Amino acid sequence: MKLVEATGDARTVGRITGEALRAEIREFIERVRPDKRHPDWDAHWPAFRETLERHLPLVLEEMEGTAEGANLPLEIILQINVPNYGRDLDALEGCTNIGFSAGPDGPIWGKNNDGGAPGEQSPPVARLVRRNDGIPQLNWTFCGMLATIDGFNAEGLAVGHSSVGSVFGQSDHHAPIRLWAYEGLFRCRTLAEFVRHMCALPTRGKGYSSLAVDATGAMCSLESPCPITQIRLPEPGETYMNCSNYYQLPALSEADRRPPGQKPNAIARARMLDERFRGNDRRSLADMLEVLRYHGDPGICRHGAHDQSHTEYSMIGLCAQRKALYLHGYPCRREFIEVQL
Repeated sequence: MKLVEATGDARTVGRITGEALRAEIREFIERVRPDKRHPDWDAHWPAFRETLERHLPLVLEEMEGTAEGANLPLEIILQINVPNYGRDLDALEGCTNIGFSAGPDGPIWGKNNDGGAPGEQSPPVARLVRRNDGIPQLNWTFCGMLATIDGFNAEGLAVGHSSVGSVFGQSDHHAPIRLWAYEGLFRCRTLAEFVRHMCALPTRGKGYSSLAVDATGAMCSLESPCPITQIRLPEPGETYMNCSNYYQLPALSEADRRPPGQKPNAIARARMLDERFRGNDRRSLADMLEVLRYHGDPGICRHGAHDQSHTEYSMIGLCAQRKALYLHGYPCRREFIEVQL
């Protein structure tokens, strides 16, 4: 996984990213074939562009710069970043987020991002972005995509997603949720600000459960069967939360479009984490590292078979320290790289 550092205005950030990832973006395009996912792109694009120009103009500028830097048609970069989801959840996309609001190492967010088997995975990238008008952020995504709702900014705000899906209809005039969250990390210094940002507009996308933690120890899960977002808070007195690939709020329990057999594994991961952390004081970085490397039934470090997915990469945010850790591959086999924001 490359670490790409980009500083400047939005177009410059995009151009630096595109130049650094020319080969990887082409590999990603070959894997996802965005042109095949958008047979009716011409009909939808005018509304998409109006939405981006109204709500996310700097994000649009960054995509334009990415296309320039990668020497690719702008349309391809736009199709990667404004996908035409059918609101279904791919069974391979099973991610686990864990948050501690307090402990000897301060507030911590951790995540394993899971997908297909090695050799079948899209190329990921860590991007350290210092946009002129925003809070610096480190985000983890796939090459050519600006964001996947996994990020950590220099104010110690961390957020990670788990894909779930959505039964609700969406409009081309809704803000793409991944790009809206990306912009939020440039704008928001606290969890409260980020929640207000994410709830300010109806969103468009696959539908996600996300977990966010800030440097003060504030923590919540944002359950987003697009276009809506609802907030799930920690249990009273609890300093731990998780989210996996299902909506835990009772009102949203049937708001997804999971394939058969996907939900039981997501629930089992959440219950295992509850048993491991609820009501005790295991809240250190060592505890986070241990659980991200955990093998069992279910596993958090996932290797296919009964675990369905394979862990592609892992991320940790030490929020009060403004320090992020990440690695590419199975966390049980590799050591984390540190980035100080």
